[in-house]
Amino acid sequence: MAAGLALIAGIAVGMFLLQRPAQTSLPVYHPLTFRRGIVHSARFAPDGKTIIYSAAWEGKPLELFTTRPESPESQELRPAGADVLAISASGEMALSLGSHPRAQFLYAGTLARVPLVGGAPREIRENVEWADWSPDGNTLAIVREVEGRERLEFPPDKVLYQADGWIGHLRISPKADMIAFIDHLQLGDDGGAVAVVDMAGKKTTLSTGWDSIQGLAWSPGGDEVWFSATRTGGDRSLYAVNLAGTVRLLARVPGELMLLDVGRDGNVLLTRNNDRAGMIGLAPGEAKERDLSWLDWSVPGDLSADGRSVLFGETGEGGGPKYAVYLRKTDGSPAIRLGEGIGLGLSPDGKWAIARPNITPSPLVLLPTGVGEAKRLTHDSTNHLRARWLPDGKRLVFSGNEAGHGFRLYVESPDEGKPRAISPEGVNPTFVISPKGDQVAGVGPDHKVYLFPVAGGEPILVSATQPDEAPTGWSPDGRALYVFRFGQIPASVVQLDLSTGQRRPWKELAPADAAGIDTIRGITISADAKAYVYGYIRTLSDLYLVEGLK
Repeated sequence: MAAGLALIAGIAVGMFLLQRPAQTSLPVYHPLTFRRGIVHSARFAPDGKTIIYSAAWEGKPLELFTTRPESPESQELRPAGADVLAISASGEMALSLGSHPRAQFLYAGTLARVPLVGGAPREIRENVEWADWSPDGNTLAIVREVEGRERLEFPPDKVLYQADGWIGHLRISPKADMIAFIDHLQLGDDGGAVAVVDMAGKKTTLSTGWDSIQGLAWSPGGDEVWFSATRTGGDRSLYAVNLAGTVRLLARVPGELMLLDVGRDGNVLLTRNNDRAGMIGLAPGEAKERDLSWLDWSVPGDLSADGRSVLFGETGEGGGPKYAVYLRKTDGSPAIRLGEGIGLGLSPDGKWAIARPNITPSPLVLLPTGVGEAKRLTHDSTNHLRARWLPDGKRLVFSGNEAGHGFRLYVESPDEGKPRAISPEGVNPTFVISPKGDQVAGVGPDHKVYLFPVAGGEPILVSATQPDEAPTGWSPDGRALYVFRFGQIPASVVQLDLSTGQRRPWKELAPADAAGIDTIRGITISADAKAYVYGYIRTLSDLYLVEGLK
């Protein structure tokens, strides 16, 4: 009897084990880098084992490296200062020479072809942001900015798509019948959608509504697009979407992922990032800067005329999906939350803040800094990006664009509600207003600095500026501009006399710890030029090889 029961029990256990689902094998993460800094890009070489990546370690300039999974060491490659954009099946690299930040989240440089085995770069085209090889390795798809608008071209000069915002992370499909990319709806923001465009220029959106989305590649079989994104905040996970728009989760870990490449064997290169955006300011009467960061992604919007208050937005995890507008004293007092959106400009009397909600197209709203109710300021279809009050407190200047058009600068009186353009189409959306309120300094479609008369008329070229410089403030008497080059670390701010062209160094701005700093932005100077605030982005990356993702 006992033997029979034991036999029955054994059969039952065996059946249970046979019927129990097999345990799913988990992906294996192999760390490839061990230094402190930011990894910009990485690609598999044709052998699937050698890895080429670009990184800036310990606050030093960007360099090109090679490594393999079995070695903890990386070797530097030439040319120096290059960013790897793509590697062809035949082993030819597409590099960005002199790669530098052009805007937030965007880098540009001179596109060049370099054999993986070594050789001199063959320069192809300037000011290219992204590139990818066709499967046969004969030509490249590129993204570049032309007259203020982002263009996806394949082959170069044949425009397949123009964006109202910006284009990122393009990849040609294995069949070369379409190109996948990330379609970002707003400049300066990494929210957006996964899209594909065919060779006739027909664009299809596969998945949208992502609050932060960076990093994209085709799956090994070419039937899915893999990407890293999140619906809320900044901690991106890894997803896949097929051409029918069905999304599935591939991997989620604590922290922020960015997909860089997918090999033919399904292995993945990605980074796990620790990102922070912060603010540093010098308060009136003080000799030492103070870190004014509040939550995890503090973006300076404006500084009061006396330099004692900074308006800023929180656009990361802490700010939530609708973002949040704050006002903080530059003496380090706690910040006060004013409402939802992104802070843009303070009224001359300090009683109101201009903000824009985290939607596209984005209107302008007024938030009280004290007692009062929020008010909608604009009621049109224009997408508003930046805005500042004129000194009279009755009118404002804003940068905006309509669907299918580049950015322009406008003057508007809230009482009248009829914006008037004062610049041509295609200008940079960032600008500064003169102390008298009669001129607006900005960057034109040709990337040169101009003074745009508020009353209207022909813009005035500021001929003494250097390439890639942008205005960030005016001297108190209105006779000079403060200019700097975006992407330069530290940011060297120069005072430029408008009548003589004389240049005089003013400030060198950067956090004391330069590791992972690749952007200095939002430099705002008080009316008397004795106080200032600026923003920075710090990204600390670890590069991983991941096996077993399906």
